[in-house]
Formats: sequence, C-alpha cells, structure tokens
Amino acid sequence: GLQTTAYGPLMEGSINGPVVVPGDPETSKLWEMIGSNRMPLTGPLPESEKELVRAWIEQGAAEHRGAGALEEVEDADEGIWLSISEQTELTTVPDSCEVLPDDAGVLVSSDLILPVSCGAAPNPNDLNQLLARYGLPGAQNVVANRSAAAASAQRGQREASTAAGSGAAEAVAPAPAAAPAAAANAGQVGIQAAALGLPAPSDADPYLIPQGGFCMERRLAKNSRGITAISFAPDGRMFLALDSALTGEVDPLILYDAYHPSRSIAIYDWANDSGFNEIFTESSRITGLDYYNGALYISRAGEVGRIPDGGGYEKLADGFAVNSQLFHANNGIVVSDGWVYVSAGGMRDGYVEGPIVGVSEQGAQDIVSNGNPYAARIVRAPLDALLSTRSINAFSTAARGVRNPYGIARDATGRIWFTDNGATNVPDEISAGDEVNVLYPAAIGPSEESTPHYGFPLALGGEAKEWYTKPVVDLRNSAAPTGISAAYGTIFYAAYGVDPGLYRLGRTASAAVITERILLGWPILAVATAPDGALWIGMGDGGLYRITPGCEN
Repeated sequence: GLQTTAYGPLMEGSINGPVVVPGDPETSKLWEMIGSNRMPLTGPLPESEKELVRAWIEQGAAEHRGAGALEEVEDADEGIWLSISEQTELTTVPDSCEVLPDDAGVLVSSDLILPVSCGAAPNPNDLNQLLARYGLPGAQNVVANRSAAAASAQRGQREASTAAGSGAAEAVAPAPAAAPAAAANAGQVGIQAAALGLPAPSDADPYLIPQGGFCMERRLAKNSRGITAISFAPDGRMFLALDSALTGEVDPLILYDAYHPSRSIAIYDWANDSGFNEIFTESSRITGLDYYNGALYISRAGEVGRIPDGGGYEKLADGFAVNSQLFHANNGIVVSDGWVYVSAGGMRDGYVEGPIVGVSEQGAQDIVSNGNPYAARIVRAPLDALLSTRSINAFSTAARGVRNPYGIARDATGRIWFTDNGATNVPDEISAGDEVNVLYPAAIGPSEESTPHYGFPLALGGEAKEWYTKPVVDLRNSAAPTGISAAYGTIFYAAYGVDPGLYRLGRTASAAVITERILLGWPILAVATAPDGALWIGMGDGGLYRITPGCEN
C-alpha cells in the first residue's frame, strides 16, 4: 500500500513507519521492497533503475535532483545529452507546434524521454522497442489514437458551436478531450421491465423463499462446496467453479489465500441431476467463467485462461493484481463482440487508509492499483490478439474509477453490466461505491484518459466530477454486490453484505429504475442465465438453484 506517485505522501511514510530515510537506503522501506523484487507488482526493475533509486536515497532523497556536473570528455559532442537548435527560442515556441526548428539538434536517448510533442521525430525502431518494453502499442497506433482523440474533440467543438447557433453572442467551450460524456442514467435507458412493488428488504423476510412471483428449485443437493461462478454452453452443459464452503467451519488458510490449490471446475448435468465431473483441479480461486465458441474462459487469481472442449487448461495471460486479504483480484470474465472483458479489483481499500484527495484521476488510479495497469479497472483484450499473443499486454483499460468490480455480464444489446464493491467503514452520508454499473463499448475511447470513469476513489473525498459515469443503481454501503446476469428482460444481481440476497432491477411509474430483493439468501456468489432463459444462482454453502417466473408468492 505504499503511495509512490507523489513526493509528499512518500516522505510522510505510512502507519508502519517511514518509507524513505534520506541518506540511508538500508533502513528505507522503499529500497527494501524494490531491492527484494517485491515492488513494483508488475515485475522487478532493471538493475540500472534499482541503482538509480538507491543512489537517490543515498544522496538525500531530494524532491528535485540537480543536473550535476558534466564529466570531462575529449569530444565536446559526447558530453551533450540534449541540445536545442540555436534558431529556437524556448520562451516563444507554442505548445501547438506551429513553429518547428529547422535543425533537430542532438536529442536525448529514447530510453530516457518519450517524445510526445513537437520537435524532431524519434527513431521509429527505438521508440517501438521502448513502447514494447512497457506493453504499450507501437508508435503508429499511438499516433492513430491521438488523431482519433483529436478528431473526437473537434467534432464535439463543432457540435457545441452548432448547438449555440450561428448568432450566439457567447462561445461554447468544448469539454476536455479526455473526459467521456456524462452518463447519469446510462443504464436506465434499457431497463423497461416494470418494478414489482415489493417492500424494502427486512430481516423478517422468509429465508430462501422467493418473492415477486418467482419459483425456485434446488439441484445438486448433496454438494457442500461453495459455488463461485456458473456458465453454460449453448447445448445446456453447466460449468461450476467450486471452492471451500464459506459457511460452517471455514478454514482461514484457504479463505485468505487466493492461490490455495484447492479449487476446481466441474461439468454438471442439471437436467438429469447427475453426471457431476471435475475437469480442472488444484486451481487457485476461480471467480469468473464464460463459455464462448467451443471453450470455457476462466478468470482465476492473477490470470485468465481457457479450457477448449475436449482439451486441458491453457493460460492466456497472467500479471493481474491480487490482494488476498481484501478478496480483490481479477474477478469476472465475459466474451462479447470479439472482446474479452475482465473485472479487475484494486490493491487498496481506498478509504480506511484515508480519503485520496488532491491528485489527478491518473494519480489516484496509480495509488489504488499500486501501479498495476490491469488493476482497479475493467480491462478488455481483442479475443484474436489474446489467443495469438497469450500475454496480458493484449489487455487495455475499458473503464476506470472502480474499486473491486466483481460480476460482469453482457445483455442482449451488447452492453456490459458489472457490480462494484465499495470501500469499507464509510459514513452513511457518503456513498461507499457499492454499485450496479453499465458500460457502453462505444463509449470506450482510444486512450485510458478517454475511457469512462466511475468515480473511485476521488468521489469518496468529495471530488466527483460532472463527467464521471454515474451508477445505474447506487446501493447501500457495504452491500457488496457479487454476480450479475441479464434474464427475463432485465438485470439480476446478488449481494453478499448488508441486506444479502438476489435482486432485480425494475422501472417505477415515475420512470425511476430501482432494485428489489426477490430472495433473501446468504452467501449468493454466482448468478448466470441458461440457454433456456432460466436464471441460476450458486451459493457459498454449496446451494445451486434454478429460478423461474410463474409462482404466486
């Protein structure tokens, strides 16, 4: 949980003591973590960069290092690491690059600076090698993305001008290019199912007896292992992710170890209530399953993979962040329209350590993800690219500003729905961020800064922006929503924390979208829809239930 993106918090240290002791690397926690390759989480630094950190601490850990004296060299050009053309006046060259120097001069190595503005063009080969080291797209893609973002901004400016009218006396300022359009009620447009008029959740509600006209039947009654994810093949085959039970005598060595090799996946013949066969064993914790085009796609602690029909497990990508104590990791997975989406949790609570304020969206994102670019986000990868590269570098940010997104699903129109677990110990007057959200693939911009932002963690500190995407439903603090699925013309999701159970979204007569609990039960972890349209739930105590409409209750 070290914050290393800002000098002040880094030097202030943490509740466990100082992080940097100026002049003494050996007693500095930062050097201990970096020197032992435990930091950053994305992988150890090169030795040259480790020594740079160590030297910085030894020299007093100043916020801004001086340029230092140049070493004497025989050839004057050898001592020049950066020079500016004599024709260029630094105080007059605008950022818009309207004036370019006639002479490129001598540029710093592309290992030390990434040219992104005006000036001489870098060597394309050097630049692409540098980008590849950090899992970034090649130079041509960068240019294309920047051009697309600029074109989008220009369109927005033209539309704003048109809206103002040709005779408007006051110019209309365009929104920042990096800020996606606000989506206050983005998901509510597609929720047409009427609300059921059920009362608010109460402890007096009957346990495991559905309300609102739904029927429920149990299957796999003798199962005692927790069910953490469910998926179906088009032919009706049911896949279950199994874990140790979350009720009764819980083994803490398994519960708090996401990598404990005690989990498995089984195929179950639910129609005949037989044929329960494990196809994958000795796995880390599995929280996401999605069957697509002849293969079962799997999200398990730290990695994603798949099991083709008749084959064995194939790892597709690893390097996702995992925090076993917080139960944060890469969670759900869904394949939609040629993309693999993964809901990936962050590495910090985001509130109990103190609200994160006074930093940019990117700075806050770096803090809650501990610098892992695949954490505290919804990420996605082109399916073809993921299958060919088998690397986490195929993934990029689809949405940010989320804490621990858990369940993720696709509806019939291609929208991506997901739940998010909010921060803990947040006062009731502040929304902790327990939410049901929707993501429109068309809203995903070409760069991380142009992807939808859902508010975490800055909204917890009162710094919510107008352009943040608002939740479809803002839940009670500590609701801890889990699985989610589209069924019966609307969205169903489960909650693990406050007022646990299975919920349904519906529209009231006033056009507001609300959530109603149709089943009190705990702990419901998995929610999925079968090819016949029936809704299924899996529970941490081993319960497996099929839920259909048509009962009077």
